[in-house]
Amino acid sequence: MKGDALEIDIEGIRLKLNIIQEAPELEPPAGVTFLTQVHGSRVVFSPEGREEADGMVMPRGKGCPGLRVADCLPVFAFWKGFTGAAHAGWRGLAQGVVENLLNAVDEPPLILVFGPCICSGCYEVGEDVRESVARGDPMGIAGHPPGRADLRGGALRRARKVRGAGFPVISLNSCTLETPGLHSHRRNGTPLRNIMWLAEEPSDYHIRHPYHEHEYHPPRGD
Repeated sequence: MKGDALEIDIEGIRLKLNIIQEAPELEPPAGVTFLTQVHGSRVVFSPEGREEADGMVMPRGKGCPGLRVADCLPVFAFWKGFTGAAHAGWRGLAQGVVENLLNAVDEPPLILVFGPCICSGCYEVGEDVRESVARGDPMGIAGHPPGRADLRGGALRRARKVRGAGFPVISLNSCTLETPGLHSHRRNGTPLRNIMWLAEEPSDYHIRHPYHEHEYHPPRGD
């Protein structure tokens, strides 16, 4: 089984973003809740699992939010009393799934974590998609290169717009299309996905090595 993880310490709490490649023989990780993702912007609170939505917020101690993604951006948020996740493809990003996730709790998160997704250099899109993603982006069309969409940058700017700059953001830089150890629908049309979940407890899965390339966006006192 191929797997990876990023460990984070925030206000004395140890978090782990677990990342494994889906395989036909793989059993779903225990204690992780998954939605039926539909490329929208609906966020549900304390889901039982398999609801049609692309974001969720769960009370701490009630399980872990999980996402299945290939090239879309996985977004995880952690508050003092809640953990959340959102599946942000271009449609969800354009419709406001990041904003809806962060507005689901009446305070800014302690930290926001972006998992690996397709990078802006590889994500070729039509001009209609580029314009859709640019709407609501504080940088507008300038935030997305010609013929491309920047999921990471757009999500970061939207998060800062709706919840300010008082919390850190960690963004894993691995591009799903360019990284052989990650599934990518754009690369080969695979139906398999990368499974990710944010947990406070160490995972039982074997973790090969930590991601080394990531960006840290510190909180600002604006």
